[in-house]
Amino acid sequence: MNIINYEDSNYPLSLKSIKDPPMKLYYEGNYSLVNSLCFSIVGSRDLTAYGRKIEQKFVKDLCLRGITIVSGMAVGADTVAHEETLNRGKRTIAVLPCGFHHIYPEQNEKLYHQIIEKNGLVISEYEPNIKAQATYFLKRNRIIAGLSQGVLVVEAKHRSGTSVTAKLAREQGKKVFALPGRLDSKNGVGVNRLIKEEGAIMAISSRDIVDEIPEFQDLVKEIPKKNEFVKKEYRKIYGILNDEPVSLDEICFRTNNSIQATLNLLSMMEIDDLIEEIVGAGYVRKYKE
Repeated sequence: MNIINYEDSNYPLSLKSIKDPPMKLYYEGNYSLVNSLCFSIVGSRDLTAYGRKIEQKFVKDLCLRGITIVSGMAVGADTVAHEETLNRGKRTIAVLPCGFHHIYPEQNEKLYHQIIEKNGLVISEYEPNIKAQATYFLKRNRIIAGLSQGVLVVEAKHRSGTSVTAKLAREQGKKVFALPGRLDSKNGVGVNRLIKEEGAIMAISSRDIVDEIPEFQDLVKEIPKKNEFVKKEYRKIYGILNDEPVSLDEICFRTNNSIQATLNLLSMMEIDDLIEEIVGAGYVRKYKE
């Protein structure tokens, strides 16, 4: 375990500018990540299957652009953010509400070790023997927001620590994004309120995030090897798609295929991880060439 003091030359500049910056940072792992382009993803601890699926898409897309994913290593949305990033062999930062001798939550101790082993970073402002307390979770959130260029809220109840993170991010001058929530889910209440009443930007694809943050706009998405070859039957559709959603009707018109045949091909292309559907808008390529 290592310690960085506020007065040290390598203390993160991103945290020096926030209100009440931590006077010390304890850390394990790749400390250089504090100087990388970071983005925070937070959300409900009891994440729904819908929230998990959509969050995984966002995490995958952002980390393939070389963006470091920051979260709080809590169960639910935080865990998905870290695990999905590690599954892609990419970089993540976890900010703890406790000291390193009392990892919280206990069920994520394995994840804590994986982050360090896979070139990620775990940081805390608390001395090693300090246990997690309710107030520490809220304090921790200012660091999550402070390290990042922006914050995405995946799911949130009416009153939650996630909403506090969004509030702190706004106070720090950061962009706040929210996935539109399901109207029949209690986890949709908080995110929909953020969009309607708090000025959060509705994100229906990662492109909405990239377009709003200048530092991200020149980042080119990595193309995994499995996508370097596009099957012959996909090429006509693949040639039509780009970063902007193209509707099903437009694809059918330009390929001169029936709706059913086009849907079958689109489904197979999604399974092969070449494209994704933006609900209500159309289809886009997953990767730039």
